Amino acid sequence: MRTQVPGETIMNMATGFDGRHPGAAIIIRVLVTAWLLALTGILLAYGYWIWALVTLAGAVANAVLAYRVYRTTMR
Repeated sequence: MRTQVPGETIMNMATGFDGRHPGAAIIIRVLVTAWLLALTGILLAYGYWIWALVTLAGAVANAVLAYRVYRTTMR
């Protein structure tokens, strides 16, 4: 059995590439975060507060995972 590297668990959780291509995973997560924030603004403008909170939660989760991948791989 192989020993886990501390950052490896984060990479496996945050990317679908088995830890490969962390730069691409970060860019994709940042773009999805931007889209979700724009969608949140649109939903708020139309008065859909609950859906806006759901998309805001998704945007925050994407931003956190992008940051964790960045911290793990770009030291």
